[in-house]
Amino acid sequence: MPSPNKKKRKALFNILQDHLGRNLPFVVYKKPGAQNLTALLQSDKSLDTTLDFKRPGFVMAPFDAGSGGSSLVFLRPDAHYYCKYKPAKHPTLLADPIPNQVGREIHLELVAEALKDIGADMLQKVVASRRFSVPFTADILNTAYGMMQAYPNAFTYLFHHPGAGTWMGATPELLLKSNAGLGETLALAGTRAADPTLEKHSWTAKERFEQQVVTDFIVDQMRAMALEPQMGPVTNIQAGKLWHLGTAIRAPLPMDKAGALLQALHPTPAVCGLPRDKAHSFIRENENYSREYYTGFLGEIGIEQPEDFSTYVNLRCIQIRNGRAFIYVGGGITADSDAEAEWEETQQKSTTVLSFLENSRKPIG
Repeated sequence: MPSPNKKKRKALFNILQDHLGRNLPFVVYKKPGAQNLTALLQSDKSLDTTLDFKRPGFVMAPFDAGSGGSSLVFLRPDAHYYCKYKPAKHPTLLADPIPNQVGREIHLELVAEALKDIGADMLQKVVASRRFSVPFTADILNTAYGMMQAYPNAFTYLFHHPGAGTWMGATPELLLKSNAGLGETLALAGTRAADPTLEKHSWTAKERFEQQVVTDFIVDQMRAMALEPQMGPVTNIQAGKLWHLGTAIRAPLPMDKAGALLQALHPTPAVCGLPRDKAHSFIRENENYSREYYTGFLGEIGIEQPEDFSTYVNLRCIQIRNGRAFIYVGGGITADSDAEAEWEETQQKSTTVLSFLENSRKPIG
């Protein structure tokens, strides 16, 4: 006989299936380490593009507002559900990267252009990304739940709005959260394949530089707003098959500064580069697609407590559109980058997202 929790999950996903069938906005998500799934449903198709931290809801913001027709979306929680979360009993089926010779050549050219500008002292760092697609015929909700089960320590979500499309992901990167007036962010950068012996080995100078650039940027932005950041130690953070370097940064955060700090931090050097304006221009001019909501941010506002919020960078994500899953991956380019190694890094990052699809046939349970 199914357990009460399993029945409740199935009932919730039936409600979400009905909402999706009627093309109404909703989000279902799980915060890192949480014991519950949260679902917020909007009762009409209206598009709200204002984030003011005065109303509860869920925000989905693009990398570059106005580019490619993408705008910030604020989802109104007309209905609000919780149900118990159950991690997978067995390890997720890890996918292999998909060979793509044409995509490889395009990405190598993009990295070469970035290295040229870095060598000319126009850029210190820039994030080069790419998009590819695979057929998608699976059930969207089953796919999302399998992803949530497989990545308990990530922020996992499925978001749908007729004004923004259908997105899902499992991101390891906190952008900014506030709990009881204490703000916290995470300086995350550097990538390598997960290795249980990593603690015994040194990260490369390139990887440590990438992470320090992000840390310095965040600290400078906070101090410019008269906040007093306190940094934790640099730690290894695992996300699926990958390790990253991360530094937690905390500071008292008055609510009247929350919106301004979020705007100052986004996009961080971890997803854009430095100097930020020049890196942003490079991305617009040289990437052959619009990122839309990839490397934007998303998260809940005032759901648990009126002045609490948590937002995450939209990494390791896919967009479902017209029977295809569009997959987004990228990496930071610095003077020490090797173009072939950067291609391989994006291939490794794609395995997390491809794993969502490999496990999409599992029933909700």
